[in-house]
Amino acid sequence: MGTVILTHGDGDGICAGAIALSRFPDARVFFTKPVSLLKDLQYEAGEDRIIICDIALTKRDAGEILKLLGERKEVLYFDHHPVPRGIRERDVRDSVKLYVHDLNVSASELIYRHYQKDLPKERVWPALYGAIADYSEDTEFVRDRMRNWDHRAIYFEVSALVLGIKSNKFSRYEEKRRIVKTLASGRNPSDVKGLVDFAKSAVNREFRIYRLVKRNARRLGGIGYVKDLPLFGFRGPSALFAATVTSSPVGLSIYTRRKYLDITIRKRTGDFPLNLLAEKAAEEVGGSGGGHMEAAGARIPLDSLERFLERINKEMSK
Repeated sequence: MGTVILTHGDGDGICAGAIALSRFPDARVFFTKPVSLLKDLQYEAGEDRIIICDIALTKRDAGEILKLLGERKEVLYFDHHPVPRGIRERDVRDSVKLYVHDLNVSASELIYRHYQKDLPKERVWPALYGAIADYSEDTEFVRDRMRNWDHRAIYFEVSALVLGIKSNKFSRYEEKRRIVKTLASGRNPSDVKGLVDFAKSAVNREFRIYRLVKRNARRLGGIGYVKDLPLFGFRGPSALFAATVTSSPVGLSIYTRRKYLDITIRKRTGDFPLNLLAEKAAEEVGGSGGGHMEAAGARIPLDSLERFLERINKEMSK
């Protein structure tokens, strides 16, 4: 039986993928994202077992994805993103063999807790790294397990991972796959040659990004945004800094691709679900979006930015 792990390429996805690989050591690891999941599932049509970690369903593709998953022999799905409007959690659960879903914890915690009896005790490390990387460490499980380890060492490893993969070298999927294999073997991010050095460089670049954002950020209503800044790997901080320097509730980091705009969205203040704002605004302009309550993303047509921003502002004002 062939097994493939489809996981996200951020800190939580890498750690969740490592835990999955530790449980299924013969599996192949493949990185994907919400807007690419349908295509990647079609590409992996020959595998008997598919493990999906930390990948949200988009409203646009959810129906086709669930139909495709229902045709597979064994699908194990671990996720902590909201289910898109129009799709019930039961619909997802009925389409797969196993669906582990909780909005309040990281994907790394979810998959570790499910398989912990089959894993060495030390595999809790990537579960903690992934939770902290995704700002999901305020859970009973993480607080309890952190009592067993030196907090400074854990946070050092998280920083090495999260900052290191911002570099051009470690943003490549083959290097992320190497990190997954390292963590799955019981070693740590700092054991990956070069990762700590790149993490140190990333800290310096992040301060440079702040200065760039401060000079280039614009504001429209309650949105601060920047467009096409260098250092693509710093989209999250760029979006947050855009909100910070414009004193806006929401910040966007926008990059122009050949056929679409790639948008990272962060919330600085406000009591509204950012994932729903991104989903509704993107859908209105012919794109797709979603994510978490505090952090989201969207992919929209090249000529639709103004309408997209207007719709987000409209939703925030409700």
